[in-house]
Amino acid sequence: MKRLIAMLLVLGLCGCSAAQVRQEFVGYSMNDVKNSKTKQVQDFDMSSTDCIAKIKDVLKDMGVIAREDTRNQYIVADNFQKVFRSTIDTTQVGILVTSTSEDKCRVEIASGNIDLAVFVAKEIAIKDRPKVNH
Repeated sequence: MKRLIAMLLVLGLCGCSAAQVRQEFVGYSMNDVKNSKTKQVQDFDMSSTDCIAKIKDVLKDMGVIAREDTRNQYIVADNFQKVFRSTIDTTQVGILVTSTSEDKCRVEIASGNIDLAVFVAKEIAIKDRPKVNH
């Protein structure tokens, strides 16, 4: 127990902030998405708040587990194996939403599984289209 406390103390005192250490510990951080060379980037004509709500609805419809960092407008999701064949339950997707103006935002999506990131980006884009009533 003393060793665990000492390790946590050392991690807290190192160059990373406590929040960054927590994000890295759970498996994904905003830096992973920001620095990904294969991230999917989309712009939307809606506020970042509305966009996050839309993304959460899309993820809910997929039946995945999503955790949100509301302060940083960031979502980490996993358990995509029911909707995407080439994953296991721990394959994660990080989604960062950045406000670019009052009614516009940018969404950056990254994953260790590039095909999964593309799939999620397409699903989010499809949900952005207006519904046509027949």
